[in-house]
Amino acid sequence: MSRDPGGFRVLIVGCGQLGSRHLQAVASLPQVRNIEIVDPRPEALQLGRKRLGEIPGSRDGTVFHWFSSLEEATQGGDLCIVATQADMRCRLVHEIANRLEYCSFLLEKLVAQSVRDYEDLISFSKKRGLSIWVNCKGRAHPSHKRVKERLNPTEPIIFSVVGGNHGLVNNGIHAADLFAFFDSTDRIESAGARIDPILHSSKRGSGVFDLSGALHGHTEKGSYFTLSFAADHDAPGYYAIVSRSYRAVIDDMMKWFYESTLESGWSWRQVPYEANLAVSNMTRAFATDILQLGRCELPTLEECFPAHRFILTELNPHFNRLLGVESDRCPVT
Repeated sequence: MSRDPGGFRVLIVGCGQLGSRHLQAVASLPQVRNIEIVDPRPEALQLGRKRLGEIPGSRDGTVFHWFSSLEEATQGGDLCIVATQADMRCRLVHEIANRLEYCSFLLEKLVAQSVRDYEDLISFSKKRGLSIWVNCKGRAHPSHKRVKERLNPTEPIIFSVVGGNHGLVNNGIHAADLFAFFDSTDRIESAGARIDPILHSSKRGSGVFDLSGALHGHTEKGSYFTLSFAADHDAPGYYAIVSRSYRAVIDDMMKWFYESTLESGWSWRQVPYEANLAVSNMTRAFATDILQLGRCELPTLEECFPAHRFILTELNPHFNRLLGVESDRCPVT
């Protein structure tokens, strides 16, 4: 896949809190020899340099280029990671594919602020033959994969995610994508919502927000999804999954996992929890698989669309009401 006989070239666009963690991941890969980092903010590039210094071991064989503009980036490469604000991700994929001829992308979520922009990106990706994955990494979590393996695909499920104020958008997108993954559905329909009349400012930039409250969804198979985040505290969330023959409860923060089955008389048993969910760890595996195999365990752009469509469609009217505007975009990142 590499165009450079000396190793793979990776482009990282956006080097803030998440982008710098992606940088740590790809910088630790011996097969990656050239990394270009683009961010117009000097403090973001400085954060990237700081994060590189936190990685143990020598990186003498890797060349790093630090740019303030995409126009400085080299044409041709093997993987582009886009970790900017959501409002510019779709436009950047167009520009990087057209001008720099990248074909493989890993995008931070949310991919877009509107369903229309997301659908346009899917059309562009198909037209150009791009390979795009979205960093909704829950599908790759060993505990979540175990749940998926034990669910009977013909049985409807009830999937509940409950916790403190972790953002119906920012963290809700992970939960919605897990529901789509567990249920094997390509569409989540609305079953109602109760949204708090509060705009929660995002720590990831000005002019972007999140919401709290409860969202409910269902699928054609008869599965139900509840996502509920409280407004006034930040207690860790947990997942509960129930079907006719299997149930499980997972707390990723506390790192525990219990399951039971109809065959066992619904007796709970603890399952070993082994996972490092840090971006700097999981992106190592994703990037390695993309570069060497042309695939990875992240959802593709198309696979992640049901979760994005559900979250954006459900919350757009509430953002409009709280902001006093009429827009098809959600001010999220």
